[in-house]
Amino acid sequence: AGAGLLDGLPSSAFATIVFFVSYLAFLEREGTEILVVGGAFALGVFLTYLLVGIGLLRVLEQLTFLTTLRPWVYGLTAVFCLTLAVYSFLDYRKARGGDFKSMALRIPLRLRQRVNRTVRRGAKARALVPVALVTGFAISLLELACTGQVYLPTIIFVMGQPQMQGRAFLYLVLYNLAFILPLIVVFGLAYFGTTSQQLGRFIHRRTAPIKLATAALFVILAGWLLYGLV
Repeated sequence: AGAGLLDGLPSSAFATIVFFVSYLAFLEREGTEILVVGGAFALGVFLTYLLVGIGLLRVLEQLTFLTTLRPWVYGLTAVFCLTLAVYSFLDYRKARGGDFKSMALRIPLRLRQRVNRTVRRGAKARALVPVALVTGFAISLLELACTGQVYLPTIIFVMGQPQMQGRAFLYLVLYNLAFILPLIVVFGLAYFGTTSQQLGRFIHRRTAPIKLATAALFVILAGWLLYGLV
């Protein structure tokens, strides 16, 4: 749950949601409509990540028979986690100094522009709720390479613990519920009148501690994976 929450909190993912809220306000969609649209969008994100996670679980379950590959998979994932921990800590120092643009672990500008175009097209549709569901699905796929940095190591960690393997699907559902919790909170705040500017300032002030917590999470995951090897 903690990993899912941290994965859903980075400024790169939140920037998309803040843009979505601001564009809905620009189109004079407010109140209950924003809440319903936000719920549909969050559901689209949840289902997309859950399906991706199920696919990853199936692949890793097959690896349990390939005993010669498992140590390599866990070892390489541990190295990957430690690398991301270093980059997350460097991003923490940059965010602490107010240098958000040069952070390494963030959505590239071209991809962010593509995501924003997807949001604009979806927000203009008349049947906004089903379109918001599809938009959540599309944006999740676009951002998966960035927001999935925590997702894959967490799944590999779960599959590496014998006492957790039997309940892997439930852990997957828990992770994704925690992942969309920030989205639900943002749309709830927008419903009660919080502006996109206020949301943006709130996230900017908390980017540094989020990055530091993410670095700590990567170190913990790497440690558990390496411990499992020995």
